[in-house]
Amino acid sequence: MTALRDIGSALRLLTVVPVPGADGERPVRWFPLVGWGFGAIGAGIAWAGGLLGLARAAAPALVLGALIIGAWALLSGMLHWDGLADSADGIGVRGDHAARLAAMRGSAIGAYGVTAVVLVALLQVSAAAALIENGEAWALFAAPVIARFGASAALLSRRPARPDGLAALYADSETLPGVLIMVVVSGSVALVAPDYLHVLLALGSLLLSLAIPAPFARRLGGITGDVLGATILLTETLVLVGSVLLQAAA
Repeated sequence: MTALRDIGSALRLLTVVPVPGADGERPVRWFPLVGWGFGAIGAGIAWAGGLLGLARAAAPALVLGALIIGAWALLSGMLHWDGLADSADGIGVRGDHAARLAAMRGSAIGAYGVTAVVLVALLQVSAAAALIENGEAWALFAAPVIARFGASAALLSRRPARPDGLAALYADSETLPGVLIMVVVSGSVALVAPDYLHVLLALGSLLLSLAIPAPFARRLGGITGDVLGATILLTETLVLVGSVLLQAAA
């Protein structure tokens, strides 16, 4: 029952799914499992588009790519995109940590935030479309799983920038069994990779996801819930674009 409460809490934190029940104590270990749900949606849309013959040309594949990225965004309640925009704005603010954190809490989105959202959205949609057109669904499944491992790892390895908020609530709150769950659930995507190059991409992306929060943590004095959202989106982009580059090199 404890595991079910933790999984329910992870779903409530990362999605808009109205999961009933009490909050669990250690939901962070199950973040990658929530990524499996996002991945299933992405791969499912690509599969359905293939059945309908929409994956054979660039324009229909682009539409499918936009549907996948849009579905991920809606399922998260746009939370990660808001985090990316706020984190980018925080990095761009001049001043000390307090000034940057204050800017992130403001309702307005600045030039850094708009630019980050537009660039990441373009990269994700175009990469997803290229993968669909070439008949590869693995990265569409793997990217959300690996990305949420990055968010979990950030909570366990980096100090929070504020005394309140999501990062402070769950920072460094895992045990060794919980870390093992995170690694096994995330690393399992490598087992279904289409070839050894994609296995290397999965393992390399898991490692790189550990470094993605670093520039934000340096500028902000730690991580916040917004930084977790930015980590998720940037890691997803890394996996999607990396898979496209593997296709191009093949």
